[in-house]
Amino acid sequence: MGLFTAPAPGTNFGINSPLLQINQYPEWDVTVALALYFTGLAGMLMAITSILEFTGRYPSLVKRNSIFVFIFAVLSLVAFDIHLGVPIRGFYAPANAFAALLNSWMARGIEFVGGLLVFSLIFMAIKVLDVKNVVATWVFAILGLVAGIFSTTYSGFELSAATGVPFWNNGGLPALFLASGIVGGSAWSYIISLVTKGEEGIRARRLTAKLLAYSAVAELATWFLFMANVNFVYVFNEVAYNYMISAVTFVIDLALLGLAFVVPGVGNLMMWRMLRKTSSQSPSPSPIDFPNYLKIIILVVAILALVSGFFTREDILFAGQYAYQVAPLTPFQYTNGQPTPIGAFGWRS
Repeated sequence: MGLFTAPAPGTNFGINSPLLQINQYPEWDVTVALALYFTGLAGMLMAITSILEFTGRYPSLVKRNSIFVFIFAVLSLVAFDIHLGVPIRGFYAPANAFAALLNSWMARGIEFVGGLLVFSLIFMAIKVLDVKNVVATWVFAILGLVAGIFSTTYSGFELSAATGVPFWNNGGLPALFLASGIVGGSAWSYIISLVTKGEEGIRARRLTAKLLAYSAVAELATWFLFMANVNFVYVFNEVAYNYMISAVTFVIDLALLGLAFVVPGVGNLMMWRMLRKTSSQSPSPSPIDFPNYLKIIILVVAILALVSGFFTREDILFAGQYAYQVAPLTPFQYTNGQPTPIGAFGWRS
């Protein structure tokens, strides 16, 4: 984990002072961005998969999705453990967090993410082993749905409740990460639907393309909500805001979200017009699939939407820390003691 360097070399700030220089605390690096990304992707893919399970119309897609939910949840855990530097403590964190469950949001978040990992594992086992137990399937689908939504929302709350970085203290952040997670889950579900055969595959492609378009609009709206709620009373926030809007990845993120809305949206509109013509000739027409060229175009857009999900976490994480880096030169925060270091899980040796 790297350390920030002093913005004003040669000064005695942070050297002779009893407090450490603010920007010499460890930063949350790309491993945290990856952990937040995979948490959101696993969480909302689990939520989407659970809802598809409730319909009973997409058994093949649900089975394949369940495998990747667990894989993404494991990748999230691995990224967190790499960041912590003491993986064994991260492994036992869910058990240790029970003691602080009533008075710590960090502890609750650990249980949400840990629950997602456990429930996704059991749900995957049920689907892969083809267990014919409806009650067990629905119970763990519901538990996975709840854990997925809460863990994704918590991945944003983890930043919005962090002390010391006012740019993150924004109520729109959990909603933004939730919408971004839905975009990622929809994009991945569309990719998996391409290997699903028959009418189920056609219905799955149409449905996930619609969901991708709608969720992209939701994420664009929550981006606006987040940026509109930045409090410029803090010069700190102004620095982070200017850094954000000047970042190339931020512009790319918004452009990719625009594509995620326009391309699947136009594709479904084309299919709707074709369906109207077909339905006038046949009372019960079979579902119409996307043309091959449109499947490929939406596939590319879905992959780019997955990339935009990582940019969303990375941009917010690094913009807040950029302002944190120059904090000694700007008004900091209301505090009566030493500022809380970024990433202070208390687990790293």
